[in-house]
Amino acid sequence: MSLASQLLTPIPRRAFDLYAMNLPHGPNYGDDEFISAWKSERTSEVGAIFRSPDGTFVTVAMRRRVDHCFVVVALGGGIGDYDQALAKLSADLKVGQPTEPLPSGERRRRGLFDLGDRTPCAVFKLLMDSPTRWAAVNTLTELYLAMPNPDQNFAADMQTANFDSRLWELYLFACFREQGILVSQDVPSPDFKLNAGGHQGYVEAVTANPVEPRGDGLPEIQHAPPDRADRLAGDAAARFARTLRSKIQRSYHDKPHVSGLPFAIALADFHGGSTMVWSREALPTYLYGQLAVVKEDENGRYAASEPIERLRGHNIRAGLFNDPEMRGLSAVIFSNAGTLAKFNRMGLLAGLAVPGVKLQRQGILFDRTPGALEPIDFDLDVASPEYAALWPHGEEWCIELEVFHNPNADHTFPIDLLPGACHCFERGGEVVCETIWKNSILSSMTTIIAPKELQSWYALRSASEVTRVQGRP
Repeated sequence: MSLASQLLTPIPRRAFDLYAMNLPHGPNYGDDEFISAWKSERTSEVGAIFRSPDGTFVTVAMRRRVDHCFVVVALGGGIGDYDQALAKLSADLKVGQPTEPLPSGERRRRGLFDLGDRTPCAVFKLLMDSPTRWAAVNTLTELYLAMPNPDQNFAADMQTANFDSRLWELYLFACFREQGILVSQDVPSPDFKLNAGGHQGYVEAVTANPVEPRGDGLPEIQHAPPDRADRLAGDAAARFARTLRSKIQRSYHDKPHVSGLPFAIALADFHGGSTMVWSREALPTYLYGQLAVVKEDENGRYAASEPIERLRGHNIRAGLFNDPEMRGLSAVIFSNAGTLAKFNRMGLLAGLAVPGVKLQRQGILFDRTPGALEPIDFDLDVASPEYAALWPHGEEWCIELEVFHNPNADHTFPIDLLPGACHCFERGGEVVCETIWKNSILSSMTTIIAPKELQSWYALRSASEVTRVQGRP
């Protein structure tokens, strides 16, 4: 082993996959087989070795710029021996050398946790003060640095009044790049341009926000209405309606660079503490004007849908996609996983958590058994083999992502733009959803279990206290 390689530490693939979000197509390596990945002591340099189908080795070396963003500094290929590949990677990483300069004319990216004289919002302060969420801090930081061109106010917004909106954008970016989508941010709006499989489209992100936070700055806890129809077609659906309409009125689809291409709005629900655990069903009710119901005949109970004209308790017409003025809206993208807990789980799985911290996720899975009306309960350690086995490669960013397609759109949203999402369509008066995943999580809560050693870092009330971030499953 060369002297340079002795300065490197091996890291798991999931850790390198996070750093590979800096690559144009993310952690998608084509036909090359991942062999190993390495980093320097302060993660100022990372690299990986792959084996090509012809048996030779390929290397990828990335180094930090002065603003901490990773850039690819060297690619190697056709190397016949693994030790030679490791030696080349070690030399390319230039451990101990000055960081890479900014390209001429490019602005320096602001640090995500550089507060300056700003007072952080309650959730951002929670992140800064909680070692139990260090995995989320690391993951948020790396994704922010990997974004192609976040606007200049991104860091300040996330630190203060617009934390949820910026968190949602980071989640979407991770979902897009994970799927090999070429993501651009070359115009002020919409937020993202997607390019994959010969298809292009634009996505604008929006969040349903709380009207009035609690005194501590966090949203009021809002439990699901006991009446099912109220839950599906009541206040939550009305909140989605107002949020979507406010964005649609800006006519993004008529902008010259968007005209003629698919356009989608990506919506997340942050309007109340814990609402995203139960509000998802209200969205298709509003979009398609169909209320999901359970009926019964001589053969037993079965799922069906009934058309509705207006949302319950609101003078809002149901069926957004039925409105002829909405033909410029190709789809609505949704997820209830744009949360701190998601970032914490993905960071833990990448090996970025404080040692000893455990995450327990419990919730409900969609039951694909024909005729099933109830979901499947689960309660698993996030680091366990049983949890990883729910999906072919363990938990991924996009498994909770859904795309609701407008059947009357001028430009359909191609499935190839988001192949890993669940795609929902209206067929014969029913809303049908199709996904590549065997297991789809409908809602969940993630519990942090902290060891007592962390008491010296954080004021836990007991030796193994379980803490939650309400409303962030």
